[in-house]
Amino acid sequence: MSCKKTTKAGVALRYILFAAFLLFTIFPIYWIVSCSFRETAELQRTAISVVQQTFTWGHYQDAFQKAGLLRCLRNSLIITFGTVAVTIPLGLMSAYAFAKLRFRGKGSLHSLIMLTQFIPVVAYVVPLYLLMSRLHLLNTIYCLWITYLAIAYPMAAILLVGYIQDIPDSLEEAARIDGCSTAQAMFKIVFPLAAPGIVTSAIFVFISIWQEYFIAVSFVNKDAARTVSMAMKKFETIHGTDWGGIMAASVISAIPVVILFLLSRKKLADSLSGGVKG
Repeated sequence: MSCKKTTKAGVALRYILFAAFLLFTIFPIYWIVSCSFRETAELQRTAISVVQQTFTWGHYQDAFQKAGLLRCLRNSLIITFGTVAVTIPLGLMSAYAFAKLRFRGKGSLHSLIMLTQFIPVVAYVVPLYLLMSRLHLLNTIYCLWITYLAIAYPMAAILLVGYIQDIPDSLEEAARIDGCSTAQAMFKIVFPLAAPGIVTSAIFVFISIWQEYFIAVSFVNKDAARTVSMAMKKFETIHGTDWGGIMAASVISAIPVVILFLLSRKKLADSLSGGVKG
């Protein structure tokens, strides 16, 4: 009898913890979406009700008209997809070299690339700013793209090394016996099997660049090159903060990330589950 009571208590505790976790993760999403549709008068109240009492599309109109969110979205998409399109192939080649090839200085070079991930942004933002200034690239999307390439490449290479190391060498050896060259074995055997890792790395790079703010606000102060993360600043004025506009812009800026996740969730699940399927 005592064992059954203990089991029921354990199950009840798990359900309570699971419900608390869901509330902790889902409520912020509900709050952002809900506030984006509330009128400003309701948002300015001292005590805001959890249940929405007013409705308006005005904050979304302000996001596009006052903050220029459409232009910011375009800039962010160009920069982010451009960064992913370059860093993933470069990172893939580097990861293959570190995982499968033998060459002098391999360990030192790999450690150096890993070391770059521990350097804080504030340590190199000033030298980068001076470099971009001398190249006359400040206030352009090119300065952000070049900077993000330098930041995202080591991240992509480090993430992909582990996936390629998990691919058995025997598969490549069998391909070479069948007459494949090293390049053919890479593109026909290794890279297809590393597809879940490639997708995961691309998602990590995409999200890290999409939400980046510090470098963007340091290098760009003109509307023509602003990114989506900088659009929120338009709603902060000397008269106060337009929280409805910020919430609406946040919802819109999250849509590309959600779409990317939905399109790649199967590969992402395969990546998280681990292992190589033959």
